Amino acid sequence: MSKKEIDEISGTSTTGHEWDGIKELDTPSPRWWLFIFVATIIWAIGYWIVYPTWPGISGYTHCAPCHGAGGQGAHGYPNLNDDVWLWGGKLGDIQHTITVGVRSTAENTHKSQMPAFGRDGMLKPEQVGDLTEYVVHLSGRSADAKAVRRAAQLFADNCAACHGPQGKGSREYGAPNLTDNEWEYGADRDSIHDQIWNGHGGVMPTWGGRLPPEEIKALAVYVHNLGGGE
Repeated sequence: MSKKEIDEISGTSTTGHEWDGIKELDTPSPRWWLFIFVATIIWAIGYWIVYPTWPGISGYTHCAPCHGAGGQGAHGYPNLNDDVWLWGGKLGDIQHTITVGVRSTAENTHKSQMPAFGRDGMLKPEQVGDLTEYVVHLSGRSADAKAVRRAAQLFADNCAACHGPQGKGSREYGAPNLTDNEWEYGADRDSIHDQIWNGHGGVMPTWGGRLPPEEIKALAVYVHNLGGGE
């Protein structure tokens, strides 16, 4: 290690590093290169905000992180391969859902709400237990017959308005069909009980204004093909 000095040939100061007689010059980066580097950082931040491709604290990524690389879904995220559609499976329905989202910030977003019957004290714990058995029964599985009989009126009074008298669901309200054995939050009794008790409901972001119309249409065609569409 030697002291910094001025190189006689270039007139540039050295860094003080020297190897085998070769001295390292302390040459600053070209100003044009520095301007481009800063510009790319600013552009990346703007791109992240306008066309989000990385997860943020309150932002959204694209489809695969939630729905899976193959659209198979996950706990709390719909499977796009099974041709079961909460808001309609026609090409126009899918395009509209991608555009406005579900419970998103769009003014005309799809809106649905599953009440938290247990958490909010709307039903007693034993009533939630009976309704759990009733939903298990609707899906064609063996259930406690006495609980099913007790819950019949509970279902009619609290659930049928959205899910229908037979539990077939309603696309008008985004209410799932309880008889098809397709479950977004789990099919076991504990998961069904948890859903009735806490009333989970996810958010599908609006991509209108974030993606150009032609990309939204292409996404709609892609999702339509995943599940076979309607």
